[in-house]
Amino acid sequence: MHSVVDSYILFLPLLLQVATNTETNRNAGNAILYECVKAIMTVESESGLKVLAVNILGRFLLNRDNNIRYVALNSLSNVVNEDVAAVQRHRATILDCLKDPDVSIRQRALELTYQLVNANNVVELVREMLNYLVVAPPEHRALLCSRVSSVVDKFTPSAKWQVETLITMLSIAGNHCDDGIACATVSHVTLSEVLHGFATHKLFRLLRDELPRVQVALMHVAVYCIGEFGDHLLLACDLADDSLANVYHAVPIAEVLGLLEAVLKSHLATVLTKSYVLNALIKLASRLKTGQTECLGLVKQFTTSLSLELQQRSCEYVSLLDDQWKDVRPNALVRMPAINAIVLRDSLSGAKQNNVASSLKEFSEPPLDISAPSVSTDLLDLDDLFGGAEKHTPSGAILAGAGDVDLLSDIFTGTAPPEHTDAFVSNPKFEARNASSTKNANAHLKVFEKDGLTITIDLVKDRIDPMAMDITCKFLNYTHNDFKQFVFQAAVPKYVSMEWRPASSNTIPSNKLGVVTQAIKVKKTNSSKPLMMRFKIQYTVGGRKIVEQAQISSFPTL
Repeated sequence: MHSVVDSYILFLPLLLQVATNTETNRNAGNAILYECVKAIMTVESESGLKVLAVNILGRFLLNRDNNIRYVALNSLSNVVNEDVAAVQRHRATILDCLKDPDVSIRQRALELTYQLVNANNVVELVREMLNYLVVAPPEHRALLCSRVSSVVDKFTPSAKWQVETLITMLSIAGNHCDDGIACATVSHVTLSEVLHGFATHKLFRLLRDELPRVQVALMHVAVYCIGEFGDHLLLACDLADDSLANVYHAVPIAEVLGLLEAVLKSHLATVLTKSYVLNALIKLASRLKTGQTECLGLVKQFTTSLSLELQQRSCEYVSLLDDQWKDVRPNALVRMPAINAIVLRDSLSGAKQNNVASSLKEFSEPPLDISAPSVSTDLLDLDDLFGGAEKHTPSGAILAGAGDVDLLSDIFTGTAPPEHTDAFVSNPKFEARNASSTKNANAHLKVFEKDGLTITIDLVKDRIDPMAMDITCKFLNYTHNDFKQFVFQAAVPKYVSMEWRPASSNTIPSNKLGVVTQAIKVKKTNSSKPLMMRFKIQYTVGGRKIVEQAQISSFPTL
């Protein structure tokens, strides 16, 4: 009887013989080859045999049958980490699949292309990814922009190429980009002093040529850079693309101000956009020797604006241009300092992890627990709520329990959070307000703020029962994309009962165009224990599912 090793040695030549002698002009032959590839990649085979398997999959990519090509792309994605060099040989064929009419083929090819990016091919592959971005379905663009931004940060060959790539991406799909991409673009431009003139010239021309249909994110980045580095527009720039005449010619100040005025009148301009333009105008007026009168005239238009933000900003800027403030003005309107977005992000991430660790340690004593719902058998178990099972709390559900052990110890146990989950723990400082300031609220708290989502709550003490309190949660979206399929869930200690009312909507409109509210009534059974709450939010934006968790350590005494 052969040993396992002997059987294994005999098995490999058999696979080689089948793989090299099977015809591929029929589906039966392709099926046999596919099984051979799976066997080769499963067992500990020689590198030459693995290369043969990758080459078989590469031939599958040339097949006219979409199913075969899809299987090949999927299989290559699974083996690329084992032998990336062998897969790289078929890069040209993979890139051709990005032009396939079948969207599923394009998506698989895109995923594989992303896996193949390295420092040697980043320029070529990012160019192909941007070309695909032009024709990509709207629901796929947000993820694609995130992928491009990631590989650009990781493998960029030069600061100039990085800035050019990010600007190009904003011009193609800026409306689908996360706000962090626009911020990163500004950061990279600001950090490289030699690129101030080049980037501002490029952004100015893109904004001027595409204004009727310009992407809003590109508009904001362009207006910001014009305000910060607009003096470079009055000078020629010799860092232009090689395809041009190696120079960006100087731009008259009248043309710069005319473009900013056109932005103010654009139907795409939001209150935020107009705020950026006012900032740019006041900075240009303080730095340029000409055009101050025109800048002042544009700023004065908003002294009677219906928007309180624009009105206040305009009045303050008009006052700042008075001669009495000429000594203060240069310091007040100095260029913003350069901030490395990557270093800042890493430092904030480290600080957040430290805060999470210290907060969890703080709640380790006394032991904490989550009670199972006792009112209805079909209510959600809170261990599942925060442990990973995706369920929704029914509208109007009452979560109640008995005893004096609360909810916080087991809330993160069990299944790891989803990929996009980023635990957030806060110890908010509460700001008390008058009863008339927020519809008779006794207190107003901001309990969560991240990625453009802000959650505030109004607290109203029950007039009859001193142990009860009405809580109104308000959700506001500051980004340019709607937050859809929004779900808010919460857990409280066992000595607190909680009654939910239906949320006003499951979609939070973009650009602060609407507020979603969720009413909750809580009642304590133990007056000596503090009221605490841990909540989970989830929503979909740009094709991505976002899941966040946060904690309110204690509520104010009303």
